[in-house]
Amino acid sequence: MSDQVAIEVIEGPSITVEVVEDGGVEVVEVIHPGPQGPAGGVSYIYQQATPSSSWVINHNLGYRPAVELLDTGSQEIDAEVAHPSVNQTIVTLNPATAGLARLT
Repeated sequence: MSDQVAIEVIEGPSITVEVVEDGGVEVVEVIHPGPQGPAGGVSYIYQQATPSSSWVINHNLGYRPAVELLDTGSQEIDAEVAHPSVNQTIVTLNPATAGLARLT
């Protein structure tokens, strides 16, 4: 026997909970769809020409992208990455660095 119950969530998308009986034990499976991914491999390239400790990237992709950071020598660099909205990414570096951000 399988019953499906829709639950309204106050914040975020709705969640479907499926209750399945398996040998007298009830199993609850929560199905929570994630956000729609980009269509067709959309990406955004940001160039920071002068060294800066904060890169504010207004990409307008409509989602929070994965971020790859490279310095001017094409070496991968680590930094703090924040997504204050689905259209903006802020990269914080120490020390100030110039380079490229590839958002996918």
